[in-house]
Amino acid sequence: MPVKAFFDQADLFMNRGDILLSRSPFLASRLIRVASNSFFSHAALVFLLPQRHEHFTKTFVIESLFKGVGIANLETYVSGRTPVEEVGILRLEGKGFTQDFFKCANGILLNEVNKPYDFHRLWRIALNTIFGFQLAVNTLRHRTNVYRRWFPRQFICSGFIQYGLYQAALFTKIQTSRVILKRGLSDPSPDEMMGVTPEDLSTSDKLTWKYVIRRGWVYEVNNYEDAKRLISEN
Repeated sequence: MPVKAFFDQADLFMNRGDILLSRSPFLASRLIRVASNSFFSHAALVFLLPQRHEHFTKTFVIESLFKGVGIANLETYVSGRTPVEEVGILRLEGKGFTQDFFKCANGILLNEVNKPYDFHRLWRIALNTIFGFQLAVNTLRHRTNVYRRWFPRQFICSGFIQYGLYQAALFTKIQTSRVILKRGLSDPSPDEMMGVTPEDLSTSDKLTWKYVIRRGWVYEVNNYEDAKRLISEN
């Protein structure tokens, strides 16, 4: 389907809370992909779908960029004469993951607008990827119990999404293990959750692949391998 037709009916094809993954040929994207060992370089969350009765027709995402947390028009990723962003769209599905849940997640993330990007964390992820260093775990141990306190002051893009979903699960009393998107994490520390990368989202068994947007066209996909194959085609 042409991307314009897709966005003209975005409320039929997408849900609030859908996860967007993207990459481009630009240097910044390439460096992030190397640093995080990811096929994609950026992640965002669908914040608002067109509401024609409220007189807006665009799809907005909330994201953590180098300039800080903010809101963006999704069409700016893929529009123009020569769109360069290649985009995958995934969805968290299951009992309890209603529009009210994602409204809660979006509200929590909205409170973080203008929070700075966490370059320090991205650098540590890069060191971990390249040299096998382990991410530091921020824990305070008292005898047999472990108490963790979360102070989210800076984010990388995918850790930002993980934070919002985790906090929404706490608020709505959904089991938090259902929203831990990185494989192999069962009782993660705050640092591990904030260190979730775009690759962790891409390969998560909690998310369902829906679409790939590339070069002005939208394709339905069933899994990560389909998405990579479509995006890697010449």
